[in-house]
Amino acid sequence: MSKISIIVPTRNNQDTVLSFAKELIDVCETRISNYEYEIIFVDNNSSDQTKSYLARLCEVTQKVKCAYTVADYGFELAAKYGMTLAEGECVITMKPDRTHPIAAIPKMLELWEEGSKIIVCARSKGGTNPIFNGLRNIYCNILFSSTGTKTMKQFTGFCLYDKSFVKTITSKAYKNMQIRSVINTLGLSYMVLPYTPSKSAPGSSFSQKYDASMSTMTTYPKGTIRLISMLGFYGGTAMIIAGIVTMVIKIVLWNSFTAAIPLILLVGGVLMIFSSVIAEYISSICQKLDAATFVKEEERINVSSNDKKANK
Repeated sequence: MSKISIIVPTRNNQDTVLSFAKELIDVCETRISNYEYEIIFVDNNSSDQTKSYLARLCEVTQKVKCAYTVADYGFELAAKYGMTLAEGECVITMKPDRTHPIAAIPKMLELWEEGSKIIVCARSKGGTNPIFNGLRNIYCNILFSSTGTKTMKQFTGFCLYDKSFVKTITSKAYKNMQIRSVINTLGLSYMVLPYTPSKSAPGSSFSQKYDASMSTMTTYPKGTIRLISMLGFYGGTAMIIAGIVTMVIKIVLWNSFTAAIPLILLVGGVLMIFSSVIAEYISSICQKLDAATFVKEEERINVSSNDKKANK
């Protein structure tokens, strides 16, 4: 009997985590009862009652495991950390706020059994706000095109990964790289399974969306730094050209404007180009650094000493 691991990163989900866990366990016990399973909650230092609720779940069943982190590492790094604790032949990552439908899990496992190693659940067009969808696509295009990689549309983190791919994305070479970027960089094929978010799922506030965006940009800084360096280089070049033009105009029409304007443009342009070089230097350092601080753990519950050791 194959074993599956379901990894659920949490962050202040006290309103939904218990009902979510109950429904998830029910699906595992009934609709996919031909599989052994484990549910691994990785809590990103919640400030509400989420931790105590998870501890209560661990007391009820040994199939629920928890790992508490000392800081908020975001959904994806927490999911990767959970993968280092997983024992399943495949892992499923999802959110506990009901934006990811639990009912889709049996279909994901069916596709996995048919040979799909990577299954990406994507929001159907009918289940998204067109304005927010457009803004999300623009954000992804800017962030990931600056790294030279393609981007998956509507990637939400609700995915199934075969253990062979899990070993890749949790390895030293890729564990600090976004999963979608790893898939595209290695040219791996994946199955897309559309889903419609539940109407009862609570909508994310602007602050939550902003926090998720900033977490992505700071956790995976290569794209952000490359974007900054590009703006600095092209902006600095434009300022230098403008400075030269205004200097020529000043020489021809001496009394037209102050001589400080072309000087400011020239100096500002040079400084912006220098800044872009420094940004690229920082980017190269980030790529060479060993990701020693992958995720720092505070406590584990129901994770036996025989389980795989996670990178701390």
